[in-house]
Amino acid sequence: MKLKTILLATVLLGVVLLAQYTPPHTNPGPATERIVGKSVPIAQAGSAVKAGDIDVHVSGMKAAQAVALKGDPSVALYTAAAGFNDIILNPAPATPACVNPFSNRAIRFAMQFVVDRDYVANEIFKGFAVPMYIWLSQYDPTYSIVADLISQLGIKYDLDYARAIVEQEMPKLGATKGPDGKWYCQGKPVTIIGLIRIEDERKDIGDAFASALEQLGFTVDRRYVTFDVAIKTIYGTDPAQFQWHFYTEGWGKGALDRWDTGSVAQYCASWSGYMPGWGTTGWYNFANATIDELTDKIYKGNFKSFQEYVDLYRKATLMCFQESIRVFVNTNLNAYVASPQLKGVTVDLGAGLRASAYNARNWYVPGRDVVNVGHLWIWTASSAWNPVPQGGFTDVYSVDWFRMMYDPAVWPHPFTGLPSPFRATYTVETRGPDGQFDVPADAYRWDAKRKAWVSAGGEKAKSKVVFNYAKYVGAKWHHGQPIKLADVLYIYAFLWDIANDPQKVARESGVASYVNSSMAVIKGIRVINDTAIEVYIDYWHFDPNYIASMAVITPDMPWEVYYAVDQLVYVKQTYAASRSGATKYNVPWLSLILKDHAKAAADALQEALDKGVFPENWFKIGDKLLLTRDEALARYRAAVDWYNRYSHLIISQGPFYLYAIDTAKQYIELRAFRDPTYPYKPGVFYFGVATPVSIKAINVPTAVVGQPVSVSVSLEVPQGAGRLYYKWGIIDATTGKFIYTSTEATAAAAPVTITVPADVTSKLTANRPYKFWITTYAENVPIVAEATQVFVPRAAAPTTPTPTTPTPTTPTPTPSPTVVTTTTAAPAADTTVALAAGVVGILAVLAALAFALRRRGGGQETKTR
Repeated sequence: MKLKTILLATVLLGVVLLAQYTPPHTNPGPATERIVGKSVPIAQAGSAVKAGDIDVHVSGMKAAQAVALKGDPSVALYTAAAGFNDIILNPAPATPACVNPFSNRAIRFAMQFVVDRDYVANEIFKGFAVPMYIWLSQYDPTYSIVADLISQLGIKYDLDYARAIVEQEMPKLGATKGPDGKWYCQGKPVTIIGLIRIEDERKDIGDAFASALEQLGFTVDRRYVTFDVAIKTIYGTDPAQFQWHFYTEGWGKGALDRWDTGSVAQYCASWSGYMPGWGTTGWYNFANATIDELTDKIYKGNFKSFQEYVDLYRKATLMCFQESIRVFVNTNLNAYVASPQLKGVTVDLGAGLRASAYNARNWYVPGRDVVNVGHLWIWTASSAWNPVPQGGFTDVYSVDWFRMMYDPAVWPHPFTGLPSPFRATYTVETRGPDGQFDVPADAYRWDAKRKAWVSAGGEKAKSKVVFNYAKYVGAKWHHGQPIKLADVLYIYAFLWDIANDPQKVARESGVASYVNSSMAVIKGIRVINDTAIEVYIDYWHFDPNYIASMAVITPDMPWEVYYAVDQLVYVKQTYAASRSGATKYNVPWLSLILKDHAKAAADALQEALDKGVFPENWFKIGDKLLLTRDEALARYRAAVDWYNRYSHLIISQGPFYLYAIDTAKQYIELRAFRDPTYPYKPGVFYFGVATPVSIKAINVPTAVVGQPVSVSVSLEVPQGAGRLYYKWGIIDATTGKFIYTSTEATAAAAPVTITVPADVTSKLTANRPYKFWITTYAENVPIVAEATQVFVPRAAAPTTPTPTTPTPTTPTPTPSPTVVTTTTAAPAADTTVALAAGVVGILAVLAALAFALRRRGGGQETKTR
């Protein structure tokens, strides 16, 4: 059974769905006056909290530390599945081919069997992790639609099986095996360069993987690296240069996501910019056209029903697994240590205490005006603070701090993962997957060639969303200038421009590809009034909140900062927006917290001020002019003054502003933004801690082949969890294949009683072991619990023949047919469906490959950090 790690995680996650919060004051802005951040090694997190040096550490501790602190009254522990680890493989082709074994898809697939995920979770992480096989685990709500699929893959630690594949494929690449058991390529050892991170448990993961590769006959060059060196090498060089063959990736989640549309692309599709080559023109770039097509449909909402979404997702999942560019290892049950005196903690089930829009604004320690926050790093040379999507804010050390400084327009709920209004409100109208709105003539779209807003009349769109930015407009940016709808529209235009201007696309191709994936579906924008716009988007989703989240833009920085970035990156070309662009053009990677970078941006704004530059076209939409020349000049002046005062150009609109950052001393200080126009006070967006459903026990009574059997599942359900959703199946314990899987059903309360009908038990063989498998989650906390219970059915007793000699009897009434209740009821609108025929075909290919190789070999079957 899989109950052990699930129950451990549940105990640590907390005990209540919602908690009470008493604000320390009622002033606009955050609860505390200051956030002071410092670099504290993870190994010292607990001792630093105990000593009072910090109040909270937002990097997850190592498992051994968490175990040692469990039950210690001098600290508080909060746990969330806020990150995960994988091993990324370099698939670039080489000459000769045997130089890079990972260019061979079958060998990459074999690596899935090289990692002992149970050992990693239970021994390396001491139970503070669970195995994972794709980018999702049971702590991701979308896992519910692929849980049975993952179980059917039968992936487990099996070095003999992996060896059989390697020995079959390496000779095809031109390699030979020497008498020493090592592989050779044209007389030289086949050497695999592994970049292994040393700051956390990834060192142990990398060493275990390297040792397994050595057992398979490869020579491994283990290179132990820290964050900065790893990022520059992995994501900043052409994979075809072979400066690496594998790397121990780590990811920090940004938020919970109820229905994933992006992660499947991020970890599988070339257009996302996260696959080897990173979308950089001129480099080797991995791509699978079918995966790109499937994930593009998922991301852009090109499905007509929930069922089709599920089918597409399952197909993409299997194909991604088949390619095996990444070997996913474990989801971390990150343990965050804090002082018991720290108030206002919300545990985001997807982000924990870091990267959360909910936490810092409500943190405070009674009797003090400061909260001291520890992080592994405040800044690294690979942390770029710039607002270009896929350019800056690509690592946790920049994201975690900046997220304390701005209010998103829309953000996922910390427990359900559903997009929700944050500082903008919205109403959604949709014509469904097949219907369309006619985009009116007074809706506009930015034309990157004409550098002007042009009428979008005549375009078609599946949906339209009215966004009200009233809580932004009229409030102030941190530098004191009023936020205007012009800021929002400028960012829409900026994104359309960098995705469609041919010269800008050529300059930052990876950025352009990523941005265009979102902007291509927005067909036009109509300005309703000074605070509201209507966005026409050719996108549909079965949950309207996702339509809103796809159409929205957050004004995270004022338009003049975007203007300065445009000047430096695309006009003057003295800086690059992205890491790969900086490497390719040998220019600095723009980061607006670095004094010389910020000065260059401020100089660009001073130049615009001196010349009286007013980019009127960017603000003229039809007969509306959203900004005047005087307002533009005032913006330049305020931004330059901000730089002169603080030596950086990070300006935003959230509860804190960036007062100081010292990259050399690894120090940052945020101060409360108390402007009376700021719309929120302490206590808003406080949610506390949530507990997901857990499976306590599965009771399978004696099962008889061909007869129905009633299974009782005991659950621990927190108050306020809502309806229960569950799906069950029967697995052949010998082959690992499903005999049967149900559709998803619901229950109002626990325990859940499931009747396995006779037509299912008739498929079983007496005295053969099977597993009863179940997944379940709650409506308001959709974290998936999964467990199995082994049972052995017996044969039905033989029927005693009826005597043939007639005997006079009293007639008895014929009994009514027995009514059998099954769990194959029609699923709710947001439930899973049966395996699509196309998925079965893909799975059959994998199964056939596995069977053939095993028969010959004798074997058995989330932002970088």
